[in-house]
Amino acid sequence: MPAKSSGSHLFGHLVSLIAAGLLVEHINTFLPSFEQVSYLAGSAFTAATDISVSPEVSGMFLISTVLISLWGVGYHFYH
Repeated sequence: MPAKSSGSHLFGHLVSLIAAGLLVEHINTFLPSFEQVSYLAGSAFTAATDISVSPEVSGMFLISTVLISLWGVGYHFYH
């Protein structure tokens, strides 16, 4: 049984990996770099909250929190 399910998981992972690479290339072509977006989000967050963390770090945490929240909401409603 593991041989059957492992093959489908392997194929799904390979397709996801290739699709993610193509998606990243497409996004980088048409949108500003993620580093700039993260820095702007972090700067706005640190200015609003008055914490002493670099904008790069707070931007990563802020964007990660938004993505995790969206994943959680989607999982809750569609599972």
